[in-house]
Amino acid sequence: MPLPTTGRRARAAGCAFAVLALAGCSAGEGVRDDGPATAPSASVTASPLWPDHTASAAPAKPGQGFRARGPVPGVTVPEGDLARVDGARLLGADPTTDRAVQAGLKECPDGSACRLRPPAYADLTGDGRRELVLAYDDLGRTILWVYTAVGEQAHAVLEYAGRPGMSAETLGTDLVVTEPAGGRDRQSVTTLRWNGAVLAPLPAASDPAKGAAKARPSQDSLIEPTDEPATPGQD
Repeated sequence: MPLPTTGRRARAAGCAFAVLALAGCSAGEGVRDDGPATAPSASVTASPLWPDHTASAAPAKPGQGFRARGPVPGVTVPEGDLARVDGARLLGADPTTDRAVQAGLKECPDGSACRLRPPAYADLTGDGRRELVLAYDDLGRTILWVYTAVGEQAHAVLEYAGRPGMSAETLGTDLVVTEPAGGRDRQSVTTLRWNGAVLAPLPAASDPAKGAAKARPSQDSLIEPTDEPATPGQD
């Protein structure tokens, strides 16, 4: 005989309560292993929300900003090897070279009054190829340039004007520039690092060379300082 409607509802409610009670007891007896959790998928590359509004790093010191330049006209880098390029000729052909330096380069490379230091080479971009580093001891300053090869063309990626007696060395692929800071044995140290376009100065707070200044550069210095700054009329 079929149960009344009220009886059926009561019986259903009782069964539901029993199921809940059993589930509660089962949960209280221990943690159930449902297998390894699914690992969240990681994004391969960052996707900016506003690609046209990206932050740009400001230079560490006022006036030291530098923009990548186009190739030096009229100069070919055979097989991309900057060691096969004459540094004086490269600077002379670069239209951005200071006019006073352009005039002084007429004494280089063999003139007794040549103020251009011997060229140095180091991989400063991390691509396994060496960049060309040049330094010119002008009156009251030393100017440093770094050129990289793009195919068979030379591009300037740094121009740095510092105090007379400036030296430079490598720290990995970083370029560390040390210059007198006024006063006995006082020095200023700036680390420049490749940012994909130019060699840019690191902020002082993140500069690994800070606090490691020496009275004289080490034996493996990239560019040795001159013993005395150039003075007018001195060859």
